[in-house]
Amino acid sequence: MRVAMTMAVLLLSAGAARADEIALKNGDRLTGKVVDLVGGRLRIDTGHSGIVAVDWGQVASVKTDAKIKVKLATGEVIEGTLAPGQDGKLKIESAGAGPLEIAPDRVKAFNEPPVAWHGSVDVAARTSDGNTHSTSMLIAAEALRTTEADRLFFKAVFRYGETRNVLTERNAFGLVKYDYLFTEKIYGFVSGEVLSDRFKDLTLRTVLAAGAGYIFLKSPETDLWGDAGFAYIDNDLREGSDESHTGGRISAHIRRALPLGFEAVDDVVYLPNFKDSGDWQFRNDLALATGLGQGWTLKAGMITEFDNDPPTGLRKHDDIYYVGLGYRF
Repeated sequence: MRVAMTMAVLLLSAGAARADEIALKNGDRLTGKVVDLVGGRLRIDTGHSGIVAVDWGQVASVKTDAKIKVKLATGEVIEGTLAPGQDGKLKIESAGAGPLEIAPDRVKAFNEPPVAWHGSVDVAARTSDGNTHSTSMLIAAEALRTTEADRLFFKAVFRYGETRNVLTERNAFGLVKYDYLFTEKIYGFVSGEVLSDRFKDLTLRTVLAAGAGYIFLKSPETDLWGDAGFAYIDNDLREGSDESHTGGRISAHIRRALPLGFEAVDDVVYLPNFKDSGDWQFRNDLALATGLGQGWTLKAGMITEFDNDPPTGLRKHDDIYYVGLGYRF
């Protein structure tokens, strides 16, 4: 019995010795395993309390038992164990060279994940049979690739509906947008978007734009940025006279994590016409989603398309409400 207890104590002591240790500037200490440092947030898997994230600016020292990949502000990556250095510096013990001591503000990331695409595919459908026979569907897909230097974003939405085999809705929207980060806050962008709607006399609207934007807030809980630029807008109409003009593109994006695992996302785009102030368009895409596990999500949303000067006989706005099942990757 005594031998078994001794072995248990030794095993627990060895486990504790292998734990990474993070000392904060306020005197608190965290033990566990360093997961990564991305976007100024250091994540530690504590085991007992799950993954804890702290601001890198609040960290006084880091000590690790296993090697991690340290990316410096210069872009150089060094793999080694970490230990407190002199004068508040971070000491990296690597196999290929001697210990290197660097200031914490020179550290860009730990265990930075490889560049990858992230996005979602959502499907909403409705059908009825009996006194009325109708079918409608909405398919939406988006993908985002982010690096330290740029962002590339794709989005597509397709809507279709019919009643008693008569077409009642056919709308397609697509967007590609590239952002180049001049600083952590300021970026330039180029974008192209198209809209086609069978019942708006619109064969195809094409918008090509370029401008600049600002990231007001970026964190695991909230994203907020906006941009503005010049645009060339071309309208290819089915019945009316085709027209094109110069204008602007002003957009904003907000994402907010909510309690109970919900997340709200809102994308707003405003297209003013520099030749005719009364001819402008507005699009708002608001969605609320929650995870169901294994990448699956339940999503509800509202899409508003507004044209202040539509062709004769058409209403200015369309509001589309949907609830559907999605998958995130």
